[in-house]
Amino acid sequence: MDALKQDYRGHTITVIPMQDQDDLWDFEYHLAKEGAAVAPQEASGITRIQTLGGYATAEVACMAGMEVAKIEVDNLLAFDSK
Repeated sequence: MDALKQDYRGHTITVIPMQDQDDLWDFEYHLAKEGAAVAPQEASGITRIQTLGGYATAEVACMAGMEVAKIEVDNLLAFDSK
């Protein structure tokens, strides 16, 4: 599966599934303000990797990564509003 990309509340989220040594799937996600570079190797934005637990398929790992990334965007926006 390729990367999953979605615009969410002024940010672009890119989630990339990664297979670990136990044939389970984890994910990496990158957050960037909309219009900024979204490649995970770019210095702009935020990149996080989850390598604990694991998911049965790449699709499920991407969906989980997207939900975690959305929560982080919500938290960033909440902190910015204070």
